Amino acid sequence: MSFSYDLADFNTELNRLRLEIGDTNPDDFFLHDEEIMIIQDEKTSFYRRAAACCDLICTKVAKDVNFKIGHFSENSDEIYERYKDLAVKFSTYGSVSYPWSASISVSEKEGYEDDTSLVKPKIKLGIHNHP
Repeated sequence: MSFSYDLADFNTELNRLRLEIGDTNPDDFFLHDEEIMIIQDEKTSFYRRAAACCDLICTKVAKDVNFKIGHFSENSDEIYERYKDLAVKFSTYGSVSYPWSASISVSEKEGYEDDTSLVKPKIKLGIHNHP
């Protein structure tokens, strides 16, 4: 298993994912490159991949226990909650924010959601409100 992170190269998705989720310290990291590559193969968009990375970190941290030795303590619950919040944030970034027709099939709807080449409409609450 390996770890790589290059500050000079944010053109690669691996480096961008590590930056977004905050897993950039080679001495104390959560995810190996191979784990991230599996997520990249499974998920269809950048933010879905980032959310899946955060969920995987939560899975790893959930098995840890809180401990205190003298004045030193580590609370894995805080780490878990931080990454769970990040996963929710990235999931909302990767979610569909445009209306869809209920008369199309589920697979067609999912295809539209995953197609990043489509222009997303700018429909929002209060679009017709004028001062």
